[in-house]
Amino acid sequence: MDAGIFKPLKNKAYRSLFGAQVFSDLGNWLDFIAIQVIVAYHWGLGEAAIASVIIIMGIPWVIIGPLASVFVDRLPQKTLMITCLLFRVLFVAGMFFAPNLYVMLLFVFLKATVAALYDPARQSAIRHTVSEEELPEAVTLSQLSVNTMKIVGPALGGGLIALYGVRSPFVFEAVGFLIAVVILMSLPKIETESSSKKQQGNSYLEDLTEGIKHIFSARILKAAIILSSIAFFIIFLYDGLFVFVAQNLGFGEEEFGLLVSSVGFGSVVGALLLGRFTSWKTKPIHLMASASVMSGILILFIGLGVYGLFELPKFLWLAGAFLLGIMASAEAVPYGYVLQSETPKNIMGRVSSAAASLQTFSMLVAPAAGAMLAKWIGVSGVLTGAGIATFFLGTIALAINLRKNVEATSIGA
Repeated sequence: MDAGIFKPLKNKAYRSLFGAQVFSDLGNWLDFIAIQVIVAYHWGLGEAAIASVIIIMGIPWVIIGPLASVFVDRLPQKTLMITCLLFRVLFVAGMFFAPNLYVMLLFVFLKATVAALYDPARQSAIRHTVSEEELPEAVTLSQLSVNTMKIVGPALGGGLIALYGVRSPFVFEAVGFLIAVVILMSLPKIETESSSKKQQGNSYLEDLTEGIKHIFSARILKAAIILSSIAFFIIFLYDGLFVFVAQNLGFGEEEFGLLVSSVGFGSVVGALLLGRFTSWKTKPIHLMASASVMSGILILFIGLGVYGLFELPKFLWLAGAFLLGIMASAEAVPYGYVLQSETPKNIMGRVSSAAASLQTFSMLVAPAAGAMLAKWIGVSGVLTGAGIATFFLGTIALAINLRKNVEATSIGA
C-alpha cells in the first residue's frame, strides 16, 4: 500500500468528489457558531430557540431525505450534486439576511433539505467511481473530511465573527459551496444503472421500499446500522452536557475548547490510522463492537471522575478525550465501509438515506432525554450510565457477531 490512505486520490473522479466534499463539509460547520451567536446574543433568545434550530436542521435528514432518495438514485448524480450546492448558496444568502428566528429557521430547514439530498448522491457517486480494493481508503478519506471540518469549521467561524462580524461566516460559506461547484464541474460523467432501473418501470413505492428491504436482508449492514444508531443515541445523551462535564473536571471556559478539540483531533488521528492499516475491513463489525467496549470504559471512567471519586491532572483528561475521538473513528469508518461495500450501486442513495434517517432520529431524541436524566440523576449519573450502556452494547454485539459469524459469510476475505 504505497500511497496508503491517499491512494484513491489518484482516481480523477474520486479526487473531484473529495475536493468538493471538503468545501461542502466546511460550509456545513462554518455557520454553526454564527447561527447560535445571532439567536442567543443578537436576538436575545434562550435555550428553546437554540434547540429549535438543532431540531429543524435534523428533520429533513429523518423525513425528506429517505422519501426523496428514490430520485437520488434515478437522477444524474453530478447534476444533482451541483444543483444542491447552488441551492445551498441561495439558502445561505437567505440566512445572511434573516431578520428574525422564523425566517432563519426556514432557510436552515431548506439548506438541511438539500444537504440531505447531496450526501446520498455523493455516497452513490463514490460507489460508482471507486474500485472495491480502494473502498476502505476512500471511505476513510471521506470520514477524515467530516471529522476535520467539525474542528476547523466552528473554529474558523468563530475567528471570522471576531474579525469581520457575526454574519461574515455565511459569506465565506457561500464561497466554499461555489468552489465545490467548480471542482465538481471536472467530475467525469458517472455511469450508473439507473437507466436500466427506469426501463423496468418500477413504481415510486417499489423503489422506496427496495432500499429498506435490502437493509433487512443484508445481515452485516443491518448489524452496522443498528449498532451505530444505538451508539449515536448514547453519545448524544451526554454530548450536550459536555460543557458541564468540563466544569466538573476543573476546566475553565477558555479551556473547554481544548477538551472538545482533543476529541476532534483523536477522531482525525483515528481515521488516518484506519486508512493506513486496512486489515480491519475483513471484520468491520468486530472493530465497531470492540471500539464500543473501549469507549464505554472511557466514558464510565470520566463519569466517575465527574462524580468526584478521584482527581486527575488536566492533561490526562485531555488524553482520555483524545482516545475517545480515536474510538469514535473506529466505529464511524468501518460503518461507512460496510454501508458502501454491502450495498448494490443502483440503490446506494436509498440505503444511505434510510440509514442516515435512523441515525439522525437518534441524535434528535437523545439530547432531550439526556437533559431530563441529568435533572434526575445528575451529569455524572448520565455519563456513568452512558458508559455502562456503551460497554454492554459493544459486548453484546461482539458476542452476537462471534456466535453468528456474520462477517465470515458477508465479507469474504
